[in-house]
Amino acid sequence: MTSTSVIGKAPSITLTQPVGLLFPGQGVQHAGMGRQLAAISTIADKVLTRAQDILEMPVRRLCFEGPDQELRLTENLQPCLMAVCWSAFEAYRDRFGMDGVGVVAGHSMGEITACAAAEAISWEAALLLVRERGRLMADAAMSTPGKMLAIVGLLESEVEQIRIAAGAAGGIWLANFNAPDQFILSGEAGAVALAERLANEAGARRVLLLEIPLAAHSPLMGRASAKLAEAVRALPLRAPRIPLIANGTGRAIHTVRSLRSELSGHLLRPVHWARTMTSIQALKVATVVELGPGRVLASLAAKHMPGVATWNADELLVEGAE
Repeated sequence: MTSTSVIGKAPSITLTQPVGLLFPGQGVQHAGMGRQLAAISTIADKVLTRAQDILEMPVRRLCFEGPDQELRLTENLQPCLMAVCWSAFEAYRDRFGMDGVGVVAGHSMGEITACAAAEAISWEAALLLVRERGRLMADAAMSTPGKMLAIVGLLESEVEQIRIAAGAAGGIWLANFNAPDQFILSGEAGAVALAERLANEAGARRVLLLEIPLAAHSPLMGRASAKLAEAVRALPLRAPRIPLIANGTGRAIHTVRSLRSELSGHLLRPVHWARTMTSIQALKVATVVELGPGRVLASLAAKHMPGVATWNADELLVEGAE
């Protein structure tokens, strides 16, 4: 392992290499996201302005001020979140460079941001793809509404039993395998409501109905997935220049063909984040940086890889510059 350090106004920050960069997905957003970084980083600020021009929507206002009700709309949330994550990535790259980065990955929507970080697609094209993804998912939620439920503290076999039992009330699927004891179910409202009750009865440590009015990574996204696949087929893609771990398999993507397949089926396949963490651990990653609001992925990395150093964007780029 090697390390790189940057001396700023604060004591030096040392990142032990190799570094893994992680990009979050829907659910971590909040009004005010990206504002502090944009205030101290000219590069981050320019990214948000450029994103606003590309999307022709009030990205800066939605990110910095909300209101939350407007920001939470899937068609607004996804491109705004991608813009904030990319502004953090550009600020990271400007300050630390990319020589020490050994792998990138993104959770759900964040996978598209990770593709841009791996130079498999331009960030502008990735931003437009995310906007289309958000629009298609919002449309799907209108015609085939659904819910998503997080369950923490039960084993996969126990969650699967709950899923099967809840299936009596409608379609329900395992959508996210985030950790050995953390899962997300996705499906029709009645089935998810039954799963919520069953998970509580089974003694889950935490059962949380997500504030997402749709059933991502499930067959209920079928029509949206087909249309997103059409958009992916039209994209000019390149083979990733940095190892890019796929949500669908938890393995590295090396070719344009496999990347196109991954993105085309992205909305239907579950997110195998635990497998992603295993692959990152196998690459001997010593430092994980989450480039986006909060530290959901950084916390999962710390849980899966004891001893790994974890940072989020604010800790590394905002507080570290004070």
